[in-house]
Amino acid sequence: MKKAYIFVDNLRIGGYQRLSLDQAYALSDLNFSVHIVVLEPKVQWISANIEQSLIQEKRVEIVEVNSKHKSLLMFITRTFASENGIPLIISHSLRSTLALRIVKLILRRKFTINTTLHQLPRLSHLSQRIKRFCYAQFTDNLFCFSRAAELSWKSQFGKGLPEVILKKSKRIQLLRNGIYLNRLPKMASSQELIHRPRIIYLGRLSFWKGLSTVKSLARSSNLTEFDFLLMVPRITQGDLDELKSILGIRLIVIEGKSISSLVPQPGDVHIYPADYGRQVEIIESVSLNCLEMSAIGVPSVLTKGGLLTWPELHDFELFKEVDWSNLQEVEMAIKTLSRRDFFTDSHEEIRQLVSVENQIRELAF
Repeated sequence: MKKAYIFVDNLRIGGYQRLSLDQAYALSDLNFSVHIVVLEPKVQWISANIEQSLIQEKRVEIVEVNSKHKSLLMFITRTFASENGIPLIISHSLRSTLALRIVKLILRRKFTINTTLHQLPRLSHLSQRIKRFCYAQFTDNLFCFSRAAELSWKSQFGKGLPEVILKKSKRIQLLRNGIYLNRLPKMASSQELIHRPRIIYLGRLSFWKGLSTVKSLARSSNLTEFDFLLMVPRITQGDLDELKSILGIRLIVIEGKSISSLVPQPGDVHIYPADYGRQVEIIESVSLNCLEMSAIGVPSVLTKGGLLTWPELHDFELFKEVDWSNLQEVEMAIKTLSRRDFFTDSHEEIRQLVSVENQIRELAF
């Protein structure tokens, strides 16, 4: 049996944490023995706790390793010194990438280090950007999840580094995100409807994820036919009280649950009002949540200009790009999408397009 090792800094709620689990499930289906190596104490593994049953079903082993360089080096050395074959290595952790390179040189092993970057360089301080750039040079293959990240990487480091360093630096490649389709819920039939049309928000309630926009839409007198479903890791008492005072019984909050517990239905519309600030020239507003919704058949309203990585999705009309500051435009987009039936012959084509299997084929074969 082939082995695969996926390295992550943590297993809290977030994009690369979600992706690492989906990669693990897909590899398990391909008869890999999968190990996720986490540089964080087990008590903080929120994502793993939420999906414990699926992790056990797929026989994915999760290992806690101390994040200190010495401990990480010792673990990787012990692990790969006894490996007979050549394992698949996926790193979502630059600290792990550096340690893997050192061990690879010491043991003279031929495994390939595949590293994916998950943050726009502009969103971190200069010292952190330089550190990330240096660590990234120790990988064999360097990937990013979106065109925005690719262009941002080249923009940030293309002008600030001497030409000789830039020419010798690791080339960054696009490796688009994907979804493990078998963990997604099925759309409810018309006979199973139990709710009015809903505006759905998935993920952390933070300012750059559009918390203020959610509150503005909740106050809209033109969206009173919609319930608001917030599926979040947690919600502060202050935000909960404020939204309850606005929406009353129209507010539905689900905390700390996997999307598999969602019962999607015709008329639902997902919103992703991401706002990365003026300092970010290039945005990517098709999140993993948006891809999940498209695979289910639920349309998304998202930030204008955010389909750079997924131009094909324009053709399926499951996504509507808007200017969130124009409330009338947002209201119209939500109402239009809610009335449409997206279960056409192209739905299976969308599912295959956003499947994480596309990533795995590129990395493992």
